[in-house]
Amino acid sequence: MRKLHAAFRTSCAAASVIGTTRIFDVQLSPNDQLAPLIPRLFPQVRISAFSLALARDTRDDVVDPQGGTFLTADGTVAARAIGSEVGFSKVFVTGFIYRNLGHPHLVFAGGLRLGVANPFGAQPSDDGIDVVPASERFFAGGDTTIRGFALDSVGATGTISPLGFPIGGDAVVILNGELRAPVWRDLGAAAFIDGGNVFLQPSEFAIHELRGSVGFGLRYRSPLGPIRVDLGFKLDRREVGGRLEPRTALHFSIGQAF
Repeated sequence: MRKLHAAFRTSCAAASVIGTTRIFDVQLSPNDQLAPLIPRLFPQVRISAFSLALARDTRDDVVDPQGGTFLTADGTVAARAIGSEVGFSKVFVTGFIYRNLGHPHLVFAGGLRLGVANPFGAQPSDDGIDVVPASERFFAGGDTTIRGFALDSVGATGTISPLGFPIGGDAVVILNGELRAPVWRDLGAAAFIDGGNVFLQPSEFAIHELRGSVGFGLRYRSPLGPIRVDLGFKLDRREVGGRLEPRTALHFSIGQAF
């Protein structure tokens, strides 16, 4: 498979964004318990924001790296002074490291992702706009964040509704470790450990609230990138929406998890 090398080692980008969140074509009956949650959690709101992104990329291959690092930092500020209906600041940083262990395609990969959002200047709560908008909150769980969990299903108190509906939060921590090894020709295997959580507010972060999973998977190096199958096992099953979480989750994807 041909390697795709990073074209830029260090980059900086700035942008001004104006957008509107709207909810439409909701298929819920008036008696559905989720019905009153939708307009409160996802109000129609206009967001006007400035953002700045920095990146440092030393990976030897952007699709299936064998060595190097990938570091990013993204900051966003939305304010009424520039036309936004809500005010908030948000920072999200990532760091990934890849190390070859002395054999082709025998690689250790590690990752850390941290995000913090801070709402300010919120409108009165009777219009439903009193938190960071749903589109700007943090979520975790799934094949590229914390495997062994369904998409966006990981969250501490207040970030998942009593019915198990993902609400998101203002802080996130995600940790990943993976050992990738060749098996035969273009077929490889991997063993991983993932952890982290989403918190309603940054002040609610607690080590004992972190969720975790372990698992293994197969990789096939195709012309499109690694075709990936992962099976994750939760380390701490909990009751969500009155039901015990499934012990495992199976993930299919193209490209490495990170």
